[in-house]
Amino acid sequence: MLVALLTTVATWAQVSFKADVPTIVALGQPFRIEFSVDAEPERDSFKAPEFAGFDVLAGPSVSTGHSVQFINGKKSASYSCTYTYVLMPTEAGKYTIGAATVTVEDKRYTTEPQRIEVIAEKESERPQQGSGKAHGSTSAESRISKDDILLRLKVSDTDVYKGEAIRASLVLYTRVSIADVSDINIPSFDGFWSQDLSFDNAPSREEYNGRIYETHKITELLLSPQQSGRITIPAATMSVRTPVEVQSNRGFDPFFGGRQIHYVTKNLSSKPVTIDVKEFPQGAPRSFKGAVGDFRISSSMPNSEIECNSADQLELTISGSGNLKFITAPKLSLPDSFEVYDTKIVDNIKASASGTSGSITYTYPFVARSAGEFTIAPIEFSFFDPATGEYNSLRTEPFTIMVEDDGSSVTQSVVGNYTNYGSTMRQLDRDIRYIHIGLLPDVAGSVVIFSPIYWLVVVVLVAIFVVLYILLRKRIRDNRNIVARRMKRADKVAIQRLRMAERSMGEGNRHAFYEEMLRAMWGYISDKFNIPQSNLTKETIREELFRRGVAMAVAEEFCEIISRSEEAQYAPSTDGEMGVVYADAIDVISKIEDVVKH
Repeated sequence: MLVALLTTVATWAQVSFKADVPTIVALGQPFRIEFSVDAEPERDSFKAPEFAGFDVLAGPSVSTGHSVQFINGKKSASYSCTYTYVLMPTEAGKYTIGAATVTVEDKRYTTEPQRIEVIAEKESERPQQGSGKAHGSTSAESRISKDDILLRLKVSDTDVYKGEAIRASLVLYTRVSIADVSDINIPSFDGFWSQDLSFDNAPSREEYNGRIYETHKITELLLSPQQSGRITIPAATMSVRTPVEVQSNRGFDPFFGGRQIHYVTKNLSSKPVTIDVKEFPQGAPRSFKGAVGDFRISSSMPNSEIECNSADQLELTISGSGNLKFITAPKLSLPDSFEVYDTKIVDNIKASASGTSGSITYTYPFVARSAGEFTIAPIEFSFFDPATGEYNSLRTEPFTIMVEDDGSSVTQSVVGNYTNYGSTMRQLDRDIRYIHIGLLPDVAGSVVIFSPIYWLVVVVLVAIFVVLYILLRKRIRDNRNIVARRMKRADKVAIQRLRMAERSMGEGNRHAFYEEMLRAMWGYISDKFNIPQSNLTKETIREELFRRGVAMAVAEEFCEIISRSEEAQYAPSTDGEMGVVYADAIDVISKIEDVVKH
């Protein structure tokens, strides 16, 4: 009854029947192949494919398993059945393992054909197994050749343009078993912007230099070069421990048969990798600001009719794949009578092994101060496509907007005739009146040149000029001293603000803590580089830090702390999270101070 219930539950969902076959094997080395189905098959319904080019050493070995779970009062059941074969390749070459079939509840299921490559290795290149005449650790070390364990830094391309992303993977290659790894030292990526990628930790097989290895990924990153020329990525290092079976020097052991396990430590180092980074070709459009990839633009225009002194906005979205994180907001040209506010930026960017993709939306808010009909010029965005080696320019359509007078706007009147001054000029507004030149007194000849009054006026004017010049120079020097002191004390002021944040953290006041953190981070950049906070955005912070020689990763970390503080200011948080943000802020400010010194 229980088996019937399990079978019914398992077949409610789609049945999965698949083959697990290594893609590369060595000639003369046995390997396993498994066919697994997640439902109970009918008896004797499994049909194995023809194993042409292989000898079947064992199989099929059948293993089954089933389980029942109760979660929140709901029962779920699962069933699995696996057919295992051990094969030995007879000749080198490429083969195809055909489809296996199985029947579940009168329905037939088939696996996909699997391709497999058999590599012929030299006998001397195979991992040394078995006993040896030497004893102890010396014998164990001699069993591991220098090519049995390798550390490689693999890059997807070594010849790229500046800003073009490449994938870098640190991979451990082994032909022997590994007990543990330690002292992993990831190389620095100076000259690159780097971002960690998620990857599959499952081991795989790979052919390298005519030999078959089991590979394990240590880390995988996305790299984007920020400068042209030859950039060398230094070597990565790590230590591994591998168990080796050796002949015991105590003679025959009734429990272990005269053999012992020794652990051999190997210090591995990858080879440095050189990347040739090409500069952008000549002839870049004026609107090109370093965007590299393949992009598209779309826009959302404001209302075609608005009232004077009312607010509206224009949205521009850039989507595609490439260095989206480093794209600057395209320039929007609006009529002089429009008051423009800070551009708002919202991004939706994802990084994967194939690169960075997603979209960025720029919102340009404005207020129309004058009535009339105006034309918003097209927004132009240019990028370099490394696939074609060419620049591409994208433009929005021009847009006409009608601003209706609400009675408070300044009328833009046109002066018709400049020869008859007062008679043909229109009144600009009720508070602006033209001067009637006929009412001006005639002062010609009232001052006699070189008379005492003339010289007195000259002396007074010169004296006033000298006094104003001295006062102005003094004010400039004072302002310079104030700016210099402000820039020099930027880190100390930031530390004082961070201490206030620490006090709020100790009191458990989350809102006050993140408010002080934001004040410290924004204020530090403002003081350090003498930039008004009203002109600061995360994009300008990245550009300013990178221009001052700060690594892009540090600039990204600085902006990330700001984002985390903004998000967590009103969101649920823990004291531990506040402590992490506080420690990260001190660390990133220290890194900037090490590079930027006044």
